[in-house]
Amino acid sequence: QRFEKHYFNWIDNLRDWCISRQIWYGHQIPVWYRGDERYIGVEEPQEEGWEQDKDTLDTWFSSGLWTFSTLASDPNQIIQEGNNIIIDNKDFNNFHPTNVLETGYDILFFWVARMIIMTTYAVGDIPFYDVYLHGLILDGQGKKMSKSKGNVINPLNMIDKHGTDAVRFSLMIGSTPGHDSCLSDEKIAGFSKFVNKLWNISRFILNKIDQNTSGSLEGYSSEDFTLADKWILKKFNELFKEVTKDLEKYKFSQAGEKLKRYTWEELADWYLEITKFEDKGPKNDILLYILNNLLKMWHPFIPFVTEAIWQKYNESLLISEKWVKNVTILSNDDLEKADDFEIVQDVISAIRNARAENNVDPGRRLEMIIGADKYMDIIKDNQILVQNMRTGINNLIIREKVEKQAQAIYTVTGKIEIYLLGAIDKDKEKERISKEISNLEKQKKNTQQKLDSKEFINKAPEQVVNKEKQKLENVKTELENLAGQLRQFG
Repeated sequence: QRFEKHYFNWIDNLRDWCISRQIWYGHQIPVWYRGDERYIGVEEPQEEGWEQDKDTLDTWFSSGLWTFSTLASDPNQIIQEGNNIIIDNKDFNNFHPTNVLETGYDILFFWVARMIIMTTYAVGDIPFYDVYLHGLILDGQGKKMSKSKGNVINPLNMIDKHGTDAVRFSLMIGSTPGHDSCLSDEKIAGFSKFVNKLWNISRFILNKIDQNTSGSLEGYSSEDFTLADKWILKKFNELFKEVTKDLEKYKFSQAGEKLKRYTWEELADWYLEITKFEDKGPKNDILLYILNNLLKMWHPFIPFVTEAIWQKYNESLLISEKWVKNVTILSNDDLEKADDFEIVQDVISAIRNARAENNVDPGRRLEMIIGADKYMDIIKDNQILVQNMRTGINNLIIREKVEKQAQAIYTVTGKIEIYLLGAIDKDKEKERISKEISNLEKQKKNTQQKLDSKEFINKAPEQVVNKEKQKLENVKTELENLAGQLRQFG
């Protein structure tokens, strides 16, 4: 919207435009001279002695005709009807006006406005429906690139160094309409690592599946899926809806960020690791189903690598595939239960953090007791994951309630209490618990302030408010448990 004022300032104050230029390439001005005589026309006059003007039309003049002139493949297709021209072919009928024009905001008047003026005048129709204005590319410190400053990033050099997809992706992420964005070697290198990650994820899945893997989830029932299966499929369904919506609204950076987060965190860091330990459910079909559709969503951002991956197991071209189908595989009940897997994730993360904060050797296997409260069934059903997902648990005891364990590493998540036996350092444990209490006190204060805000209570959806209330209760419970544990150390 901030460019509307800029646009209309030009349009409302139009002045005469000197359209002649002294350049080598362009449309030569269709004006002919013979003495004091002048002739205007595309064809050269038949009489002798006429000489055409040597100047060319301004580049923006010919560019202003772009939206419709390029759709004519033969001059005979251009027909004048009344005060307007039409182009009599399928391309013009199918593609004019076009859906969206994408260009930099710095040529809003020079190109965009002139296309609108020329097209509405010549054709009697708009040239396009939407205009997407990108910003300028700055260096890593936010300065304009300049040869004299020596801060110009040559994309061809970056392509040789990091790959075409990494350069393309780095230009899209962090770029919002009308705002400049920074580019550096380090940023491109970071996205190159992600492209490699996507390649390795795909290789892992393709090495895991066999000839019986269809990639179709039709025919499976709710009982066939584990809690982890339902969780990853729910997350994928949410991803599909959000990415599709973002692309339709030209929110390319947001769509790319969501794809990156799902691919790296939820799929690679969690679900692929789960498949190494949990052999229940149709894991191979789920993996291939996700890979098939994830490559389609990644293709606009990372076209070359995704095409190469796709052709490793398909005869068709990925670029010719249709967009992902919105197939709702899970029932509403399954979608609600899928969130329970986050409880398992919280437990696993709590164990990892406790081990790291206490400098427990990664190879050391520990005993563990869990007070699972009302989540006992969920923890039991996912016991193999709790013990093996980089937690290093040798023996696991699961109870609804447990007594406080002396000389144990203690941590808590929500109402679930966790005791790690055999690796305690009293001083370090006191320091860790005190630090965790301090962090939770800050969370408690921030959440309470939010709930005390009348604006938040009145404007936020009820489910969001209830979630914050539950969050506050969980924090209070964790604080009570941690305070009790700290007292044991004196």
